[in-house]
Amino acid sequence: MALAAGGCGFAGAHGSGVHGASSAGDRVGTATTGSNGVQHITVKGDENMQFTPNVIKAHPGKLTITLVTTGATPHDLQVTRLHANTGMVKKGKPGEVEVDLSSAGRYDFVCTYHVRQHMTGVIEVS
Repeated sequence: MALAAGGCGFAGAHGSGVHGASSAGDRVGTATTGSNGVQHITVKGDENMQFTPNVIKAHPGKLTITLVTTGATPHDLQVTRLHANTGMVKKGKPGEVEVDLSSAGRYDFVCTYHVRQHMTGVIEVS
């Protein structure tokens, strides 16, 4: 498991700066908080080069993301601003990354292997 803390800005797959609110086509998921106070969500990467959910709602604090690949194509999930990555994930072998979302805002994530196919998402922290 990787751990990353908030840091410097970036220019990611969606460019830099603040992005608009979630749109109707988004697949939205909300992180749940465990008894240890750490938030958690499972994200699926599929053969259509999409994350589900591709919008994650969370609160400031630690968040563990579990990535599950549903097809033969391996994926990873990188929270670009925090330089935190699950590493390559193959079907049947989930990967995890824990990030410290220390402040409200938007944190883009990408599959570094398929970012050109727009395999991207965002964590909305409020």
